[in-house]
Amino acid sequence: MNDEPVGRDPQRLPAGRGRRFKRRGLDLANGERLVLGVDGTIARLDEAGSTIHSWAPNDPAWPDQAIRFGLHAQARTVTPQGRRVQAMKPPRR
Repeated sequence: MNDEPVGRDPQRLPAGRGRRFKRRGLDLANGERLVLGVDGTIARLDEAGSTIHSWAPNDPAWPDQAIRFGLHAQARTVTPQGRRVQAMKPPRR
């Protein structure tokens, strides 16, 4: 038995830092609208345009809404390490 939450990979981030998003909107069947901002925030707007709920990229529920825009959580990147230079051997004669 495992006590970790199902469906969330702890090695995945909702959105990369410094990433820019394209502003987009989706009309929902009930007359509401989802809007993706350039900073990655997603807002649910009612018919009058007032915000009902919003999700920031660091919000755990953000990926559930971002998938509607075709966005996926990104794997954490690992800082590249330079290759180790081994002691140089003298050239062969």
